[in-house]
Amino acid sequence: MRLRGTSRTRHFELLTSNQLLDAIMGIIDVDKVLAELTIHEKIKLLAGQDTWCTFAIERLNIPSIRTTDGPHGARGVSFFNGPPGMLLPSATAMGATFDRDLMAAVGKMLGRETREKGCQVLLAPTVCLQRSPLIGRGFEAFGEDPWLSGTLASDYINGVQSEGVACSIKHYAAHDQSTMSPEDSIWASERTLREVHLLPFQIAMTQANPWSLMTSYHRINGTHICEDPWIINQILRNDWGWNGLVMSDWFGTYSTAEALNAGMDLEMPGPTRWRGPLLLWSIVSKKVKEATLDVAVKNLLNLTNKVRPSLEPVLSSTAGNSPEKGELCRKVAAESIVLLKNEKGILPLDTKLGGKTYALIGPGALYPAVSGGGSADLIPYYVSKPLDALKELVGAENVTATVGCYGHLFTPLLSSSVTVPGTDQEGYYLEYFMQEPDSTGITEPLAITTTTQAQMYFADNLPDGVTEGYWIRVSTTYTAEATCMIQLGLCVLGKGRLYVDGVEKIDLFTSQPEKTLQTPMFDQASMEVTTLVDAKKGQKYEIVVLLQNESLAAGVGALNAGGLRIGCCEHFDPVMKLSETVELARAVDYPIVIAGLNADWESEAMDRKSLALAREVDELIEAVIEANPNSIIVMQAGCPITLPWVVSAKTLLHAWYGGQETGNAIMDVLFGKINPSGRLSVTFPKRLEDTPAFLSFGKQDKMLHYGEGVFIGHRYYEKLQNSPLFYFGYGLSYTTFAYYDLKVPMEVDLASQDTFEVSVKVQNTGSRHGAEVVQVYVSDLKSSVQRPIKELKGYLKVHVPVDGTVDVSVTLDKYALSFWSQEHSKWLAEAGTFEIVIAKSADPQDEVLQQRFDLVADYLWLGL
Repeated sequence: MRLRGTSRTRHFELLTSNQLLDAIMGIIDVDKVLAELTIHEKIKLLAGQDTWCTFAIERLNIPSIRTTDGPHGARGVSFFNGPPGMLLPSATAMGATFDRDLMAAVGKMLGRETREKGCQVLLAPTVCLQRSPLIGRGFEAFGEDPWLSGTLASDYINGVQSEGVACSIKHYAAHDQSTMSPEDSIWASERTLREVHLLPFQIAMTQANPWSLMTSYHRINGTHICEDPWIINQILRNDWGWNGLVMSDWFGTYSTAEALNAGMDLEMPGPTRWRGPLLLWSIVSKKVKEATLDVAVKNLLNLTNKVRPSLEPVLSSTAGNSPEKGELCRKVAAESIVLLKNEKGILPLDTKLGGKTYALIGPGALYPAVSGGGSADLIPYYVSKPLDALKELVGAENVTATVGCYGHLFTPLLSSSVTVPGTDQEGYYLEYFMQEPDSTGITEPLAITTTTQAQMYFADNLPDGVTEGYWIRVSTTYTAEATCMIQLGLCVLGKGRLYVDGVEKIDLFTSQPEKTLQTPMFDQASMEVTTLVDAKKGQKYEIVVLLQNESLAAGVGALNAGGLRIGCCEHFDPVMKLSETVELARAVDYPIVIAGLNADWESEAMDRKSLALAREVDELIEAVIEANPNSIIVMQAGCPITLPWVVSAKTLLHAWYGGQETGNAIMDVLFGKINPSGRLSVTFPKRLEDTPAFLSFGKQDKMLHYGEGVFIGHRYYEKLQNSPLFYFGYGLSYTTFAYYDLKVPMEVDLASQDTFEVSVKVQNTGSRHGAEVVQVYVSDLKSSVQRPIKELKGYLKVHVPVDGTVDVSVTLDKYALSFWSQEHSKWLAEAGTFEIVIAKSADPQDEVLQQRFDLVADYLWLGL
């Protein structure tokens, strides 16, 4: 093709039509640009510019790429005062949907949200498995089963990347502990790693091809992941043939030459600690070859080309807080809710039954748990509260609400009834200084801003001219909602004081309490200190916090960022409150208790010590159940919890962390607008001592021995014949289903066919339309190695109308029959007899159909 005329067209005179299109779109000619980059520019590209972005090389038209946290939403590039976003339910809730089509829709929406935030890489999904239910950020991952996790992740990734946004699948690999994980060393057999902890990543590489991958913090068998050529170059690059970009987790790089030689391309965040002059000197000294440097740069440039469409601004009527996004969020939240018990058929409730009264009780009734804490959290567009949703359905006059007790670790955030002093604007007024401000207010601030956030973490957002060592004064006017004693709480990342009407009430400046439990802001903040104020309804109180960001105990990655958290709640006598709540439960037709955990308990950078709820919460639930047989218990938690009162509860649901549509979704299920179809994505044990990792989870010598091998989650309980409280895959419906006509090939020969089909008919035998999750497990009846009794290898959610029958077909492949042979260092499907098990959960008692077939010959392979 030859173009004539302007100087712009003359520039393309010798280009082919494809080259012209690439040039117009800004596509980088990778080989050409690689040859033109200086060694200093190459080094510059392989570390972050700041917390979220890579460097641009303007002279060669290489743009900066911006990342944003996931996996439940796209926050953008600021913890503090960032733009709001769509906050989806926790990943364990997404896993509970068992719905691949829904995950594709979630991914596409998140891809669009990422673009709207001006970002090109979504740091998600998380596919590591909950080896222990105590992991603090376990709510970020889809579930305990590698097949469920890998397949749902694949559709999520395909959805995100259809918008021209890259996924950075994480945390590669086996990241199962959050507290100071850089110091941890995992010891596991290759079979354990290949079959369980690497398999979700391998499935995603096969079915989705994520454009980026994030390494985890810890060591595996003695070597940090970011420095392990076997984990990155051998398995990821050679065995799986993947050629995307490998980035570190934030502050998860610990070397220069070792990390780059192992295949870790991009150090995040910036500014660099390990590259820059250190990398240049490693090249000069021949510890790193220039060819190795070029491979990493090429991976970054290829990623830049892939995300090129997302560099363009989004101009759409569906941008921002659109009804379409809200409906999707509500659908995911409702379809994730698991009905665990409904013994008397109390549910669904009926809005047509007039005159019925309801009591909404519990911490989650007034403070709904919408997300776990840490990098997965963001500012939602809105939060649907259960109380508002219930009043809308049955009328405010029929609803009474009480918190009953508190279940928090930290005073609930002071986010309502606060205004910028001297205005009607909701929120807080912030003034930044580089020296301690004069108490008379004479000192002129360097910058001012406002916020509606009661937790303010300044890690990635300081005004121009404000640097480390700054002071900040935060002011708000609180209007008391009732005449009562209130509790104010303060945590700081730095040193600070809290004043009420000019009187100092909390001093975290002179000294701070010894830390005895995890704290906010990635476990970097101080312990909370509280004070009491005798408030009068309608009276205004001036609350001021003065903070200096001089950390008394800076943690890893703290960056001297500074931060603070202000909480407020009613202070009451717990015994009297419990008594009042019990009387309320007796007086209404239906008490609805919403309780569980929240971001205080489940968060990044910290792990739980127990599966138990706060003692007060269990006492409240027991008392309400005893007071009224119609009690409905709704639990919220990202991972399993113990339920000591479960035998007494007639009606029980698990609602996870429901995102911004929490309230509407819970009421949709309780009142039958949505027939529950959620299935547990994690097994609920009876007690912590029963869990597979009980003896090896924690900080014993910083060594984590994966002694349970491939027997993780439901596989462990079934193998030991030790029934948990609720098995993986379990969940009830408001209707019933029957299975029949299972069809399985009599023989399978993997040498001649890569896949085979399993089919079954599902009939709705109840009185309501509903959805059923068909779960296909495979048993190897005679293996040369110890294998689980059965393994999930396929599933499909199907919608079946009343009296309807649906034909379900599930495709299985070679991984449905194989294990990792350490003798051959390959995957091996052994000739012999296998059994297909169709089940309603992993519980042996929920198996409904079985049929045997033969694999005619051994089949060995390496790679995908």
